[in-house]
Formats: sequence, C-alpha cells, structure tokens
Amino acid sequence: MIYRKQVICMLMVALTLTFSSGIAVAKTRTVTLHVKGMTCGGCATAVETALKSTEGVEGVRVSYKRGTAIVKYDDQKMTVAKLREVITNTGFSCDADQSPGGGK
Repeated sequence: MIYRKQVICMLMVALTLTFSSGIAVAKTRTVTLHVKGMTCGGCATAVETALKSTEGVEGVRVSYKRGTAIVKYDDQKMTVAKLREVITNTGFSCDADQSPGGGK
C-alpha cells in the first residue's frame, strides 16, 4: 500500500515538472492601433469585424471618431504586425501606440 502511494506521488511530481518546464504560457496583451482613413461608423465596423474574425484576437473596440482600434490578443497566436496587416487589408493604414503598455 505504501509502495503504491509512493509511485503515484513520484508520477505526479514527474508530470508537474514535465508540464511546467516546457510549455510557453500565453499572455493576453492590449495594443492601441491608430487607424487612418476611417470616416464613419461603417468604416469602424469593417475594421472591427476583420479583427474579431482573426485567430488570437480576444476583444476589439474601434472608434472612427478617435481613429483608434484597441485590441486584446493572445501573444502566442498574434503579433502587432499581423494586426496591422489585417487593418491594411480592409483598406486603411495604421500605426501602433508606442507608449508603455500600448504596443506590447
């Protein structure tokens, strides 16, 4: 009986070490993108729809009045460069906010 508990304990330790040492942990990041050329709510909707349909994007708020897209994304699946590419493909251009926390 004691032997069985020791084996189970050793297996649990081995599994913990295996999973904790080799797996990259995804982190949700937020970036503010300055979108140029939006003139109406339809423009904002087009940008928002394109971003929301992109794998790795977890949340989006787009304002044509402010000219911004605030995007929450999984940094293991998405990069700021890819987000900018998605916006460019909708017919607009954009720059990332370079302030601390803005472009991470």
